[in-house]
Amino acid sequence: MTVPLKVGFVPASRGIFDQELAVKVRDDVIEAIRGAGMEVIAPDDNLTGNGLVQTPEEARKTGELFEKEGVCGVVVGALNFGNEVPAALAALWRSDERPVMLFGVGEDGELTPEASRRDSFCGLISIATALRHRESKFVFPRRAVCFPTDAGFRLALFEFGNVCRAVTGVRGAVYGLFGPRPEEFETCAFDELSLLRKLGIRVVPVPLTTLFSVAEAVPVAVEREIVEDMEGSADCSGVSEGDLAKMARLEAALESMIEEHGMGGLALQCWTSIQDDYGVSPCFVMSRLTDRGTPCACEVDIHGTLSMHLLSLVAGSTAGLADWNNRHYRAADVFSAWHCGVFPLSLCSGEKRLSYHNILADSTGTTEGKFGTVESRLDDGPVTMTRVTEHPRDTWPVLIAEGDVVDVPGSPPGSHGWVRVSDLDRLYAEVLRGFPHHTAITGGHVGGALMAAAYFLGLDPVTPLSLEPAQLEIGPESGVRS
Repeated sequence: MTVPLKVGFVPASRGIFDQELAVKVRDDVIEAIRGAGMEVIAPDDNLTGNGLVQTPEEARKTGELFEKEGVCGVVVGALNFGNEVPAALAALWRSDERPVMLFGVGEDGELTPEASRRDSFCGLISIATALRHRESKFVFPRRAVCFPTDAGFRLALFEFGNVCRAVTGVRGAVYGLFGPRPEEFETCAFDELSLLRKLGIRVVPVPLTTLFSVAEAVPVAVEREIVEDMEGSADCSGVSEGDLAKMARLEAALESMIEEHGMGGLALQCWTSIQDDYGVSPCFVMSRLTDRGTPCACEVDIHGTLSMHLLSLVAGSTAGLADWNNRHYRAADVFSAWHCGVFPLSLCSGEKRLSYHNILADSTGTTEGKFGTVESRLDDGPVTMTRVTEHPRDTWPVLIAEGDVVDVPGSPPGSHGWVRVSDLDRLYAEVLRGFPHHTAITGGHVGGALMAAAYFLGLDPVTPLSLEPAQLEIGPESGVRS
C-alpha cells in the first residue's frame, strides 16, 4: 500500500483583511489537497489564531510542525492579502530544498465599497517577492488566483504532488552499480562523487562475482516460486528450464541486495560477462524489477538509472530505458525507441515472449548463455522521454521530449516502439549536441511536471520540441539577497 505524501499547507492571512473569508476557504483548500492524494499538515486553531499564519511567531510554530511531520513540499495559499514574511518563513523553515507552490484565492463576488475583499493577488506578489529575496524556488498554478474547487487548481495540486515525490525520491537515493561498464561504452561513464555532491545520490558498487555467488545460494523453493511467476507474466516456452531457473535465482539475488542496501535503482553490466560467466541475459529480470519499482538500467548507465527514476516518479508509473535509434525508412518524424529486450512489461500489453540476445548470438555464433531478452512492443499512445547527464564544469542538462507511439511497418527484435515527434531533426540535433545514447521513456505526456521537478533539483531542462502545457508555472531561477 502506497503511503500518502505529506505536504505542508501555509494558510497565509493578513489581519486587516476579512478573517472570516480566509477561515471559510481554508478547509476547502485542505480538502482539495487531500483529493489530490496527499496528506495535509496544517496549523489548526489550537496552534495559531483561526488556524491561519499571520505573524512570525505563528510561522515558527507552523514551520516546526512541518519539520516534526517531515513534509516533503509546501503549498502556500494567500487566503486574503496574506502576510509575506510569515508565509515565507513558514514555507522555508529550516529547509530551502522542499518544493513550494503558491496560489491565491479569488474574490467571492462583485467588489463594492461595502463588500469584503481578499485582494489575494497583491498579497501573492508580496509572498513571491519574499521568497525571491531568500533565493528560493517556487511554482504556481497556470491560473495563479483561483478557487479550491477549480479543476485546474486540483490538477495543479496533483502535478505538484508528483513533483514533490520525484524531488524527495531522487535526492539522497542509493543506486546499485553491478559490475564495470562495458569497455567500449565510454558513453556510460559517470562521476560518482559529482553525483553525490549534486543530488546526494550514493552509489553502491557490487562485483558481478558477488552477485553470481548470491544467486547460486538462492533456495530451490524461492527459485521455483519465481519461475512460476515468470511463466505467468510472459511466454517462456522457448527457454529451457535450466535457463529460467538461472533467471529466477538472479532476480532473487538482486532483490535481496536491493533490500539490504535500500537501493532506489540499479545499473547492471548486462553483457558480456553475465552471459559468459553466469549463463543468461538479464533483460527479463531487469524488466520485472523495473516494473516492481526499482529502475534497472542497461550497460551500467547510472545516469540512465537516474533518468528512469526521475521520470517514473514524476509520471507515477514505470519507465523503461531505450536507445535513441533509427529513423523510420518511410514515416515522417518517426524513430525507433529500442533496446535488446528489457522494456517493463506494464508498458507492453501485446505479445511478451522470452527469446535470446540476437546481437550477441550472431557475434558469437551460438545462442548458449544468451536467453533472457523479452520480445515486446510499446503500447500506442502518448509517451515522454527524458535523459539526465553531466557536462564538464558541473552542469547537469536534462533533455525532455514528448511524442506518441504509432503503428508503422517494421518490427525489430527485442523491445521496441515507433515514436512520432513533432520534429525529429531538431530532437536528433539536441541529442547529438549533448546527450548519451539512452533515454528513459514512459506512457503519457508529463514534460511540464518534469520541467518543475528538474527546476527544484537544480537540473537544466533542454526542450527542443514544444511540450503540452503544464498545470504548473515555474518561478525564478534565483533571487537577489535582501
